[in-house]
Amino acid sequence: MAHSAPPQTEQPGTEGLLSVAQARERVLQRIQPLSPIALPLQETYGCTLAEDMFAEGDLPPFSSSAMDGFAIRSADVADAGSGGLELRVVGRALIGHRPEGTVGNGEAMRIATGAPIPAGADAIVPIEQVVADEDRVRVMEPVPAGRHIRPVGEDVKEGSVLVRAGRRIGAPEMGLLASAGHSQVLTNPRPRVIVLSTGDELVEPGREPRYGQIPDSNAYTLFGALREAGAVPYLAGIVRDDVDQLRDTIFNHLVQADAFISSGGVSMGDRDVVKAAFFRRGDLDFFRVAMQPGMPQAFGLIEGKPYWGLPGNPVSVFASFEVFIRPSLMKMMNRRELFRPEITAKLTADVTGPRGKTQFARVLVRRTPEGRVAEPTGGSGSNLISTIARANGLAIVPPGVETLHAGADCRVMLFRSPE
Repeated sequence: MAHSAPPQTEQPGTEGLLSVAQARERVLQRIQPLSPIALPLQETYGCTLAEDMFAEGDLPPFSSSAMDGFAIRSADVADAGSGGLELRVVGRALIGHRPEGTVGNGEAMRIATGAPIPAGADAIVPIEQVVADEDRVRVMEPVPAGRHIRPVGEDVKEGSVLVRAGRRIGAPEMGLLASAGHSQVLTNPRPRVIVLSTGDELVEPGREPRYGQIPDSNAYTLFGALREAGAVPYLAGIVRDDVDQLRDTIFNHLVQADAFISSGGVSMGDRDVVKAAFFRRGDLDFFRVAMQPGMPQAFGLIEGKPYWGLPGNPVSVFASFEVFIRPSLMKMMNRRELFRPEITAKLTADVTGPRGKTQFARVLVRRTPEGRVAEPTGGSGSNLISTIARANGLAIVPPGVETLHAGADCRVMLFRSPE
């Protein structure tokens, strides 16, 4: 069952701002799972299974040997003493082929690991435990029935569930489905997400920026975050502060997109292009959230497809993705768990922020003999992207707390495993 964020009360100085929980609910209630589609098995990794998958036969479908050795009748060697008991070799059982006959009284058949058990045999004696030549084999001790035999249906019985609906398909699920002969699977697919960056100040990484320009980092932060979440990102490039160019870029990608994310252009400035492009049309809602970083947000549906408009500062982009977009993508993929895991850790230094807002402080969580500790990775500025690169979690300082002191317990949303 997916967690829900605890209710947050509005604090002094936050009139007109939504709490994090309110803003997230506003977004999630408009998100629907993507319609299931049948995909070739090799394309299902990371998708959510849309229906129970059943075994159409037993796995394995035939009894086979677990060892290289000889297939025998256990009754024939029940009286094998210290000198052993000799059997006549009557053929071979090879992988991928029918055995070269059956095993009768006093007979044995050479067999390879994974080869079908010949009729008449009920046990395997490993090659290391016999003395053999071309025509005869001496079994040195009794072998119970069933020894080293993999029976029909040992792994999965016909008609049983292989994988339940709602499970994320990973390597084990793909292997199991393939072993049962399924080459196509009905899934909730991975969302295709178009990423745009807005702003005249941006240049592509690798190009020499003019004075006052900066490389576009947000698109690549979002690209990586989307890939990690299981979505399929497409970079649509930099959109200048031009309303028509933004609209054209979005509508040119409508066919291939399941969702859109843009960064920049959602604040209060004269050149906030996202607001200028969509405010009057009513496609998007523009709201402010009592959180730091990431107060200005935009969300809506463009031709029925989710559109997130994020602030322009890089840490705001990352925090907004984790708080709002990632849970939405999980819902689009019909995942059971929408939210990141949260743990408790002790702060190693004070964390201070605006009293009326939820603060998401970048921290590095480490395991120590005394328990988990969370070390702030730098300043609180929303432009300090290196603080994210050094972190593995966001410490959540709730509204009403101006300073969370060193030594205090704090909740941490993990986006990487603790060190």
